Amino acid sequence: MPDEISVREWQEKFRAGAFNAQDRYTQCQAGWYDWFCQDHALAGRLKKIGRVVMGITDPFILDNYYVWFKNNCPLSGPLYDDVRFEPLSGDRDGKYFVISLDSPHERTKWALVTERYGFDAPEFDCRDIREMIKYVNSIGPELQQGIVPPFVAEKDAVTAYALRRGEPEGIHIYRDGDHHYSYTSRQDRRKRTVMAVASAEDAPPGFVAEQAAQIKGLYVYCPEDAGKALPTPEKAADKSQKRKEAPER
Repeated sequence: MPDEISVREWQEKFRAGAFNAQDRYTQCQAGWYDWFCQDHALAGRLKKIGRVVMGITDPFILDNYYVWFKNNCPLSGPLYDDVRFEPLSGDRDGKYFVISLDSPHERTKWALVTERYGFDAPEFDCRDIREMIKYVNSIGPELQQGIVPPFVAEKDAVTAYALRRGEPEGIHIYRDGDHHYSYTSRQDRRKRTVMAVASAEDAPPGFVAEQAAQIKGLYVYCPEDAGKALPTPEKAADKSQKRKEAPER
């Protein structure tokens, strides 16, 4: 890895053409850390993934982060790239985030995975780079002030709900908008759409308060599971343990 430079300085070098050459040294200076493509392909890939870096305008991210890049080789599917935003100094403290382009693991073209939301699923994903740039710039003040947005607690409640429904640890909880989340059940392969709110006043349309469960101090409602009793945490844990032990018989 080259000496760490701020995103602002990286942008200046990119505009000046400092990373245009295709040789390995130049591309390492640009921030490539690991890759599976041929060396000469890195410059072209940088121009594509670098567009999202060039869109950063938030002062905190510009002056307090550096970027590095990875070209990834999934078990199935084509190679894809991501850019990682790491604080220049101090602990990551929930501020680290990654933007991927055309990952076969994600639902859309652009995906933002953040340390604060967790690495199992994106905090935000979209098809348009302009939407991604707008979102990343919008979270700059939160990162600067160490603000933990409400959706982090909502996701924790939805995760707890899924576990009580018998889902395994590490289930991917996707964020689909304000108070809306989803996951695909490992039991029947069907999608569950789950809403989580702190109070009835925050409830989105379609939220049935009478059928919501109180989990981790929030109200959680899943239309697909409406009318089905929610197992207690103890019973859900026992069921999960039995499922793990079954192959040993």
